[in-house]
Amino acid sequence: MFEQTPDKRFTFGSDAVTNSYTKWGKPRNLVEAKAELSEEQQHRYFNPPYTIGSAMIWPVRKIHRPTLNTARGMRLRIADRMDLTLECIRRHYAAEPGGPLADVTTNYADFFKLFCTFKQFVEFFHFQDLVTPEGKIDFFLEEDENFNRPGVPTTKDEYIRVREASLKFIALRGNRMADWVEKNHPDIKVRRQ
Repeated sequence: MFEQTPDKRFTFGSDAVTNSYTKWGKPRNLVEAKAELSEEQQHRYFNPPYTIGSAMIWPVRKIHRPTLNTARGMRLRIADRMDLTLECIRRHYAAEPGGPLADVTTNYADFFKLFCTFKQFVEFFHFQDLVTPEGKIDFFLEEDENFNRPGVPTTKDEYIRVREASLKFIALRGNRMADWVEKNHPDIKVRRQ
């Protein structure tokens, strides 16, 4: 399943796969969208629990800056969204041009090569709930497929759609991971949310 790379070592850093944009002070339309949320919505969206389903690891190298973690968070066309990140990774495996992370996925091509295919990358990291049966990305916002706009939600409705899709993905991924542990390591007790 995975390509063997003897004598090759990776250093990894952790990352949250979703973002609530709670502390973002710009762009202005994002700030305005958050201000329109009710108190109940703010409570639901601003401080979600950090769980295994919302965590990821990425390779880190001093010679390859920015890292995937940094580029995901700093590039406005991605805006720390996992659906958009996964589209860039899919394009890397498919050798398709474009995508705001193309330079970074190229710099870390040896990491992606470990998984041989996009499908195996998705399965290894339990990202199946962001991919359609046809192998396409299930975007949080339909408008995002070609990176023609910033990844940041710009209206209250978009913010709610992105946050609901993110929270749903985290829950599904957490359960998928728990299922895998129960199947492959029945001696480990799994605590579900």
